[in-house]
Amino acid sequence: MYGYGIMAKPKKNKSAPTSEPSKSKHTNTASQTTSQAGKKRLYQFIGLFLGLLLLGSVIYPFASVWLNNEILSFMKFTASVCGGILAAFSNDVTQNGRFVTIYGFTVEIIEECTGIMEMLIFLAALLAYPTSWKSKAIGAFTGIPILYLFNILRIVFLTVVGAYYHNLFKFMHLFFWQATLILMITTVWVLWILLVVNRDKKAGSIFT
Repeated sequence: MYGYGIMAKPKKNKSAPTSEPSKSKHTNTASQTTSQAGKKRLYQFIGLFLGLLLLGSVIYPFASVWLNNEILSFMKFTASVCGGILAAFSNDVTQNGRFVTIYGFTVEIIEECTGIMEMLIFLAALLAYPTSWKSKAIGAFTGIPILYLFNILRIVFLTVVGAYYHNLFKFMHLFFWQATLILMITTVWVLWILLVVNRDKKAGSIFT
């Protein structure tokens, strides 16, 4: 007796649709959104920073006239601090008002030597950055004294250069002064972002 068997056809395994393309699409979209948000914050920072600098350049000349006595006292104070530091290393140092003399070489501390402009630029960068007011206050109260200390050391260095290497003083005063101005502000500002702003949950970022 012959039997007829029924052979079942093997079912084709239909693989479940993978979600990788979808995930990749969502990842790219999120990345693009983050990038666009970062660019927007960067443009806002640059615009606000330049706007604050422009506003400061308009207000400062009037404020310096109004606060003339205070600024003069600040210049004398800066000269006394520099003179005190130099006197710690030499007996041939005198300080009279805004003038500091070492080994017969005299420097005059004028308004531009006090670091006021550097502090104002730094404050503009703080205010323009997208972070909380608490972080900005911390940056101002810690960054300004640090900038002032750097400025004092810069004056002391230039005074020593003038006393010992008088031929180099003009070059150092023109180029070293400007280069260190940018370096001072940038260094303190970046350290503020790394040590203070990055711990602030409310802060944005202009770098991403």
